[in-house]
Amino acid sequence: MCNIKIHETQPLLNLKLDRVMQDIVYKLVPGLQDILAKTRIKMCFRAEVRHLRRVLCHRLMLNPQHVQLLFDNEVLPDHMTMKQIWLSRWFGKPSPLLLQYSVKEKRR
Repeated sequence: MCNIKIHETQPLLNLKLDRVMQDIVYKLVPGLQDILAKTRIKMCFRAEVRHLRRVLCHRLMLNPQHVQLLFDNEVLPDHMTMKQIWLSRWFGKPSPLLLQYSVKEKRR
């Protein structure tokens, strides 16, 4: 692999995920996978807020009814796509798009 020349103008062109190497790193660094999962979730631009909320609730073991996704303290509607959020609220800003979430308290 060291003898392969990297494309000069597009160095990330041939970059690909190596699952075997990823598994080895996760075994060598205990807890890394959990840390990465909690800090960043990569989503497709076509994904809707409800999809991200479902993934987040699954990882945090919460009921989806108690979680809201926010942008600048504004609750995002479930039907809005990541692309719509990017274009309407984040266009021209550096990656990644930053969203927040809040957990509503359960009523007694």
